[in-house]
Amino acid sequence: MTLFKLKSATTILIEEDYNRNCLPLLEDLVQGDDILNILCFEQPVAAWQDTFVNKRVHCLSEYTDKILKTNEKSTVIIDSVNQLALSLGWKQCLRHLRTFQLDSYITKLIIILHKDCILLNSKLQIQLNHLAHAIISFDSKCCDKLNIQIKKAGKFIKSEESIMYDSKANCIRLTPIIKQSTKSEEEKVAPANLTTFKIETDQIHQLEKNKLKLPYMSKINEGQGRVFYEPDAVDDWDDEDPDDDLDI
Repeated sequence: MTLFKLKSATTILIEEDYNRNCLPLLEDLVQGDDILNILCFEQPVAAWQDTFVNKRVHCLSEYTDKILKTNEKSTVIIDSVNQLALSLGWKQCLRHLRTFQLDSYITKLIIILHKDCILLNSKLQIQLNHLAHAIISFDSKCCDKLNIQIKKAGKFIKSEESIMYDSKANCIRLTPIIKQSTKSEEEKVAPANLTTFKIETDQIHQLEKNKLKLPYMSKINEGQGRVFYEPDAVDDWDDEDPDDDLDI
């Protein structure tokens, strides 16, 4: 399902480094695309032609605006955007990438970025993350793990996927990695720990409290408890109409 969503993204950013090969992943991403325009600054032209033998591949070893003057729907692959930024400057590079996105004949734009050749959180990477509709980055520790971000409603939905090659189906498969959340038992917070003073009684204090005998308790236990009311001097008591002062 994740691979299907990646294929439907119009601008895909692949973040790789020197020890990762994104060609097998690219083969699946452009599976339904017939015409490929490739700016190949890193890999030699022969490598791209050998990879996509069943497609019409137009390789350019240096940047030219001829790639925009096509009358057929095509996919543009930039390998790599690092070299393009070095040649044109990163501002001019981003301007051309935006032009590619707006071109009606370019159905998909795949940008390859070598993360190991740029500074962390560089301006180029930040702008590329803003332009991309999907971001694929290889995990630095696990070689068969991908970190994928797909933009939906202006927000990126992140997932971790395990990548493997299915020899029977002759394709790449992505399997979501479900994190095993080890939920530790939440410690019950005692009310006494919520305040700076002591609000609970221990066993000794409870025994002392039980020993305490209040004066009225003996009368209550003997059934002699009564309520005595002594009228105040200002009270106007009327035996015939006790509620006369209420003005009912």
